[in-house]
Amino acid sequence: MKALPKILLGTAGTVVAGAASVMGAHMTLVFLDAKRNHRDGCDYLLILGCGVIGADTPSPNLVRRMESAVDYLKENKTCFIVPCGGCFREGQKKSEAAIIADYMISHGIDENRILLEDKSTTTFENFLFAKEIIKTHSAGNSDNKKIAFLSSDFHLYRASKIAKLCGFKGIGKVSSPSENNKGFLWEFRVAPDFFERVITKRYSGR
Repeated sequence: MKALPKILLGTAGTVVAGAASVMGAHMTLVFLDAKRNHRDGCDYLLILGCGVIGADTPSPNLVRRMESAVDYLKENKTCFIVPCGGCFREGQKKSEAAIIADYMISHGIDENRILLEDKSTTTFENFLFAKEIIKTHSAGNSDNKKIAFLSSDFHLYRASKIAKLCGFKGIGKVSSPSENNKGFLWEFRVAPDFFERVITKRYSGR
């Protein structure tokens, strides 16, 4: 019986070491994907929402995403865009999607190219709801369309995995430089929750 605590400690140590190894591999992939300048072509571009400050002020990273989207759309003049993100934070008065859409229009993007997804509150919902919008817009022919998403560099790796879980096959990526390194700290923080949701198929977390 005296050996039991040693066995338990050994088992716990193995679990902790395994978890640390998984986290290390995950964050390595996050950093590697962030370093690449993804600019995949597409028929539909999802612009993933980000934080909103107060009633309707876009966060610095959301501003960066919108700036990157305008640059991309001026080079890729035929693709449709799906701004994503609802109005769900305390004090928020305007959805992330509406903020993105208004910015696009004010910078010369034709509003007829914009398909609003303004109900989502999570990255999983961004993809799930946008998928239905694209399916409807393409008259059920979305499987034959090239689809990509735009997000901050630190978010690209995890978001691509979420897209796959939501049924997107071979989805492209468009990079947006992040405002600072805090996003990478966020990815480290949310990684355990992401793994749990993948294992339990509980796809409702941001």
